[in-house]
Amino acid sequence: MEEREALLKERETFEARWRAWGRSYGEHAGFVLAAVCGAREKILSLGQEGRQVVALRSGEYRAWDPETLGVDEVAEGYFLQRIREVYGDSVAILSEEAGRLPEGGAIRYYLVSDPFDGSLLYKRQIPAFWYTTLAIYSAQGEPLAAAVCDVPNGIVDFANEGQAFTGRLVEGELVQVQPMRPSAVGALKEAVLETYMMKVPRLYPASEVWKPLLSQVRFILPNGGPAGYADVARGAVDIYLALEEAHIENFSALPIAWAAGLVVTDFEGNPVHFEDNIAKRYFLVCTSNPALHEQVLEVIQQIPWRQHPHYARILAEGA
Repeated sequence: MEEREALLKERETFEARWRAWGRSYGEHAGFVLAAVCGAREKILSLGQEGRQVVALRSGEYRAWDPETLGVDEVAEGYFLQRIREVYGDSVAILSEEAGRLPEGGAIRYYLVSDPFDGSLLYKRQIPAFWYTTLAIYSAQGEPLAAAVCDVPNGIVDFANEGQAFTGRLVEGELVQVQPMRPSAVGALKEAVLETYMMKVPRLYPASEVWKPLLSQVRFILPNGGPAGYADVARGAVDIYLALEEAHIENFSALPIAWAAGLVVTDFEGNPVHFEDNIAKRYFLVCTSNPALHEQVLEVIQQIPWRQHPHYARILAEGA
């Protein structure tokens, strides 16, 4: 009985937030905001059970990252419950642990989620780079909304169809909301660059192959995933280099980058569009302005990165 009452209260709290934030920022943005707020509360309430390995992936999907922790399962379960309550069977869900749900059927929306990013840091209880993210796209792949929440600090970056914002979650309330303001840094030597460099199999290819670019910037933040796009949009960094990043780690946050007016392309300078392909990994660059983007692409195009065995293998797998 107590569990049922707790679940009912959880749903009522979500719906109240969705209505309130939907009035201010639009229905879809209100939904993703309420969802990441609720997921954050679930994550912060976990004890030792959040750090336990609860499943191991098998097969080709995310074979390089096989562990599912309790925190991953809880955050994703919360998202799936809210999505099914609101959208029913009219959506395709692309989520880190579940993969793509369902396999077929009519689709009104795509919902893309990285329910918990930063699992290994969480497992070791290092309270940094923990994120929960959710995005909504139309059936045609048009970005409708996204939210990226920094779990320990309560910073939430989000977007609707026309504008990107940043704010804070404090005791379940959304406060200090203001429009995103990307930086105006135009020189590569003054830029702060973000790219993922923590797991050892990715550290050495990144530091060795991309040295011609990394050596030219002022500072490197060794994080990535959804937070990379939000960090550029907020002006915390100027460049995000997405190296072999999974589908959900890009498309769960890209609506924020687009709404903030950032420049996002592949390494050949082609624009990026939503794809219904959860198994694909991407090589993208996101910058705060066109002048800086041009300088980054110029350096990238001088680097024979496709010939490196690590990246060649990923490309051969269909990246």
